[in-house]
This record gives sequence, C-alpha cells and structure tokens, in this order.
Amino acid sequence: MTPAERKALAEQLLGNPLFNEILCKMEKDAAERCFAIHATDEQRAEAAFYVRCARSFRRDCEASARNTPERKGAPA
Repeated sequence: MTPAERKALAEQLLGNPLFNEILCKMEKDAAERCFAIHATDEQRAEAAFYVRCARSFRRDCEASARNTPERKGAPA
C-alpha cells in the first residue's frame, strides 16, 4: 500500500461517524470497568489496557491521515 493510499483510507476511517462512535464506546466502557467497585486488580489492568489500545489505534489512524507516522518511543 502506498503512503497516499494509506492516507486516503485513514481519512475515510476517521470521517466515518460509526468508527468514532465504536472507538469512543470501547474507551468509555473500558474506563468504566477500571473504576468498577467489584473489579479485581487483574480486571482493572485489562480494562486499562483496552483504553490504551483504543487511544493508540486512534492516534495511529490520525498519524496515517496526516501521512506522517507517529514516532514511537524506544522499547524499555
């Protein structure tokens, strides 16, 4: 896939209201699970992971739409 194709497809994804609605719902539901009264530490950690994944995916799509890949930090 060329950079121009990647940019065009990312713009289509970000412009789709359903895409944004799904990501927002995933993030909101996972955040609520983080703060659930009866959640275990493991369940909270898993929910926090889902929040980070949704945010990271959105940032990656936005970076592709700008046609400039987001810079990643060095692995620890």
